[in-house]
Amino acid sequence: MNKTLDKNLPRLTEDILASYRREKRTQRIGEVCLPSRAMIVEILERIRQLLFPGYFGHKELTRRNIQFHVGNLLVQTGRDLTEQIYSCICKCTDNEEICQSRKKAEKFANDFLAGIPKIRTALTLDVQAFYDGDPAAKSLDEIIYCYPGFYAVTVYRIAHELLELGVTLMPRIMTEYAHSITGTDIHPGAKIGKRFFIDHAPVASCQSSR
Repeated sequence: MNKTLDKNLPRLTEDILASYRREKRTQRIGEVCLPSRAMIVEILERIRQLLFPGYFGHKELTRRNIQFHVGNLLVQTGRDLTEQIYSCICKCTDNEEICQSRKKAEKFANDFLAGIPKIRTALTLDVQAFYDGDPAAKSLDEIIYCYPGFYAVTVYRIAHELLELGVTLMPRIMTEYAHSITGTDIHPGAKIGKRFFIDHAPVASCQSSR
């Protein structure tokens, strides 16, 4: 037992509470909660499973189970993506405005998931550019599965699409997460064309195959 802390607890608590009142820019007491960074990272991994079936997550995919697998991923991802987008865009307390924000979040999530085939097309061109541009690359599998630069590009394509739809904060969380584990910093608002290739990302480590 920390007797000194117990003795000083009321004063220390009040001092910290006073700092909250004094520095309002760095507290969100009584406001709508921020999105979950951990959940957004989990959503990223599910999206990667949709983009690259058989590489990440469930690997024993067949023509018989692929439809169920994709449908299940879409339901899970759509639900959690909607909730996290809502946490990013809702800054109001009025019930009617909250309802409108939830409808907007659902639309953003649905529109994003509808764009998965388009993102896959862009990433297919990107991975081919990696293969063509890196003489050390032995296969597309190696690039998709291991290259930190390609992981950063994948996250950028996802985040950019969300930003273009009008989602705030989440795209930056995604690209900063990729930056933290690959050393490659790509702003989600960057305008990048087809066949994007990063020769050497600063961190040369394989991505998790979860």
